[in-house]
Amino acid sequence: MFLISQRTGEARPESAWKRAMAEGRIDDPQAFAAFLLEKTSRTFALNIQVLPKGLRRQVLLAYLFCRMADTLEDDGDLEEPAKVRLLESFRGLFPPGETSEGRIAGFRAGLPPEWEKSERWDHLLVYHCHWILPQLAEFPRPAVEAISRCVDEMCSGMIDFTRRQARTREGQVLIETVEDLDRYCYYVAGTVGNLLCDLFALHSPLIRTKKAKALRALSVSFGLGLQLTNILKDVQEDRRRNVSYIPSALLEREGVSQEEFLAEAHGPGNARVMAGLLAKARGHLQDALDYTCLLPRLEPRLRLFCLWPLFMAAENLVVMAEHLDQGQSEGKLKITRRQVKDIVGRTSVACWSNLWLRSMFKSTLARLDARLAAVPGRIGATAKETRP
Repeated sequence: MFLISQRTGEARPESAWKRAMAEGRIDDPQAFAAFLLEKTSRTFALNIQVLPKGLRRQVLLAYLFCRMADTLEDDGDLEEPAKVRLLESFRGLFPPGETSEGRIAGFRAGLPPEWEKSERWDHLLVYHCHWILPQLAEFPRPAVEAISRCVDEMCSGMIDFTRRQARTREGQVLIETVEDLDRYCYYVAGTVGNLLCDLFALHSPLIRTKKAKALRALSVSFGLGLQLTNILKDVQEDRRRNVSYIPSALLEREGVSQEEFLAEAHGPGNARVMAGLLAKARGHLQDALDYTCLLPRLEPRLRLFCLWPLFMAAENLVVMAEHLDQGQSEGKLKITRRQVKDIVGRTSVACWSNLWLRSMFKSTLARLDARLAAVPGRIGATAKETRP
C-alpha cells in the first residue's frame, strides 16, 4: 500500500483544544487547523494526508475556508438577512491585507454569540477563524490569489441561493431545473475543482500549460460529480430539514409532487427521478477519472488525493442504486469502513497505471449500470447525455 504522510491532526485531546479556545490561547495555529479539519470532515482529512507537505497545507486551509462559508450558508437557525450579511462579510476577508485584523474582528462580532462555546465543531471553526485566516498570508501570492478567487465566487453563489431558499418559504422552489442544480453544484463544488486544478499546476512543474488546460476542462465536472453524489446521499437528512435539492421539473415529469417527495413516497416515479440523477453523477465521475488519469504519473500523491474520493463516490452510487425501490427510510446510505480501506489499498497499488485504474473503475460502473437498467420505466441515458 502507498505510504500515507503523517496525520494532519495533532494528538492533543479535544478537551485540551476546547480549553485553549476558551482561554483564547492557541500556541500552534497550524496544528489547530489540522485538528479542526479532522473534526469537520473525516473523509477529507483522510485523503489530504497523502498530498505533498506544502500543497497539503494550502489545500487544508482552503478546505477550512470553504467549510466556513458552507456552515454560514447551511445553518438552519440563521435567518436569510443574517446569512447574506455574514457571507458578504466573510468574502470581504479575501485576499488578506493590511486591514485583515480589523475585518476579521468585524466578521466575528456579527456571529451568533452562542457559537463561541457551541457543541458543533463547524460553529467553533467559524467563531475561532482568527487563528486560521491569517495563515493564508504565509503562502506565495499565486496560491493566495487562487484561494481568494474560489472563496469569493463560492460566497457569491451561496448568497444567491440563500435568497432563493428564503423564497421557498413563500411557496417557491429552491431547485427548479437541472440547470439550477448544476449551478448550485458549481458554486459549492465546481469552484473547488477549479481551485485544486490551479494549486496542482502551481505545485508541479510537470503540469505545463497544455496539460493544465486539459485538466481545467474537466475540473468543474470533477467537483460536480462529488457534490451531486453527496446531495443524493443526504436526501434523507435534507428531508428532515424540509429541504430538497431535487429539481422540481424532474419530479413533475414523473408525476411526483415536492410534498410527496419530502414525505418519502417510494413509488416508481420517485425511483426514476433518483435513477436519472445517479446516472448524471456517473457521467461526472467518469470525467473525474479522465481528469485523474491526466495528472502526471510522477505525481502519485496528487493522483491518490483524487482517486480516493472518486472511487468512494462511485461505490456510494452503487449502494444508492441498490436501494432505489426502498427509498432511504433507514437513513443515509453509504459504503462501509471496510470498503473505504479496500479502495485506499487498491488505488494505492494501481495509481501509476491508467489502464489498471480504468479497468477497476469500469467494473464499478458496470455494477451501477446494471442496477439503473433495472429501474422500471426508466429511459436509458449515456454518460455524455447526463452532463450539463
